[in-house]
Amino acid sequence: MGKTLNLDTLIDKIDFLNNIYDAIRIVDPIKKKVYYFFSKDDESIEQDGSCYDFWNQNKMCLNCISMRAYTQDETFIKIEYNGQKIYVITATAINTDAGKVVVEFLKDATGTSIIEDIDSLTSTEIYSKINNLNEMLVKDALTDIYNRRFIEDRLPVDILKSISENTPMSIIMCDIDFFKKVNDTYGHLAGDELLKHFASILKESIRKNDWVARYGGEEFLIVLNGTDKDTAFNIAERIRKRIEDSVIEYNDFKIKITSSFGVYQISKEDTCFDAIDKADKNLYRAKTQGRNRVVS
Repeated sequence: MGKTLNLDTLIDKIDFLNNIYDAIRIVDPIKKKVYYFFSKDDESIEQDGSCYDFWNQNKMCLNCISMRAYTQDETFIKIEYNGQKIYVITATAINTDAGKVVVEFLKDATGTSIIEDIDSLTSTEIYSKINNLNEMLVKDALTDIYNRRFIEDRLPVDILKSISENTPMSIIMCDIDFFKKVNDTYGHLAGDELLKHFASILKESIRKNDWVARYGGEEFLIVLNGTDKDTAFNIAERIRKRIEDSVIEYNDFKIKITSSFGVYQISKEDTCFDAIDKADKNLYRAKTQGRNRVVS
């Protein structure tokens, strides 16, 4: 059961994330109020101004990410432009003694390849490109699930929310057993079909407030919010059995695979990197113990 967090305590807990993000804000999108603002560039922002002032549009943002996070109690990621810089924003809602607030985590993406030659574009062209990129940014092109960038932006936020609301959270690292052998035997196109099939089963096997991402190669991460280790183990076991029973048809071949899973329940001391490392070690144990199994 979650609990209401003191707003000052939340601000204290955010401090350890200041080295990960370029800016962090705590806002109330209903009241348009800013409770907290941190920026590595020390950009000034008036806390008694409106929350949308930072975006220099003199009006409430269209498709406001914080309003979506507030009303739907989910975490969202999007790209936004404030007339000077392009930011990747992750927004999540947290209940505090000051009411529900939204924590926004911003990463400066101006100098990256997200949008090239920004100086040669008009604001209208930049906004148009950003709208198209918002969906593409966090998706893996092959499997159509979330990608490594999404993991790096979203997982720290989910961990913070779990700790702040005193709710359990577990992650699962999993991969396809003997994937290289499939590529060598049937070819890389067959391997691609295998990855898409595997990702589809993972995606279909989780709830709406959970998510799955491709960590790299044939390795995937499942994040289970509000889920303890025992429940996560059962979910992983159910997925493992479903994959074992499935058949991938490619050309004239029928390919069967198995998979291995490492389950870990996140603790208050864990960073996102700690959590992934511990889940990955459990996955390694599953592989060394014979594969096609779940280890927690």
